Amino acid sequence: MGELRDIKKRVGDLLDELGHDPDEVAASLEAAGVHGVPKSNSSCAIALYTAAVMEADPRIRSVAVGPCTLILSLVRPEDGRSGGRLVVQLPKPVRGFVDGFDAGRYPRVLRLRTAVPPGPPAGPDGPTADVGPVTATLP
Repeated sequence: MGELRDIKKRVGDLLDELGHDPDEVAASLEAAGVHGVPKSNSSCAIALYTAAVMEADPRIRSVAVGPCTLILSLVRPEDGRSGGRLVVQLPKPVRGFVDGFDAGRYPRVLRLRTAVPPGPPAGPDGPTADVGPVTATLP
């Protein structure tokens, strides 16, 4: 089997194993401890899960998810140059999960961003450094 077909099959099998319907997919992601950001191609729960599981493969640079597809940006391990993109169709249960996740129907796998108050808070020696956005995870 060709190298690209091997990657595509491994990712397809990984996605198929998540569940037979969107609720099972959500339960699988929750059990794995995945928390993603809705409507974010690279930080949604499916992208984060796939990237985490496939991170040992040096040919995969990044993972992005659309409504129907998962896109792997590849790299050539021998020289670090771009290896192109590989598109994997999302199985129907995963597509249903992505739709529901973006609509906020799976709060147990959401990573919410809380607002940072305007301006740095004042400490005893003056303003303290702004540490950036804070993230919180629902129980």
